[in-house]
Amino acid sequence: MNDIKRLKEQQRDKHPGFDGYLDCMTRALFTGLASFCLGFAGTYFIQKTVQRKIHYPSKYNILISSLVATGVAYQTTTTRTKSCQAAWMAIEDKHSVLNEEKLLTSNQPKFIIV
Repeated sequence: MNDIKRLKEQQRDKHPGFDGYLDCMTRALFTGLASFCLGFAGTYFIQKTVQRKIHYPSKYNILISSLVATGVAYQTTTTRTKSCQAAWMAIEDKHSVLNEEKLLTSNQPKFIIV
């Protein structure tokens, strides 16, 4: 923990949004971990409930639950980390959604409606 505090102090002058970025990334990674745990548990219990009504072997329950949870966690973590990166770049004034929008609209042909 002391290294993170020291890193924040070192980067505070050079990168003003670094503290918020680290906090956002920490939340994003823990949200991904939580979504993995909840996705695994939810999928596993749904399989067990269905298995009581429709009798089939439980050979692949853990594998299917793991794959579903991995997909959910990956999607969650990817979305959250991209939003953290976009927020940090916007704070740094190097990239903004507005600048990106202008680039996208400038390449499109302009039509005049009469």
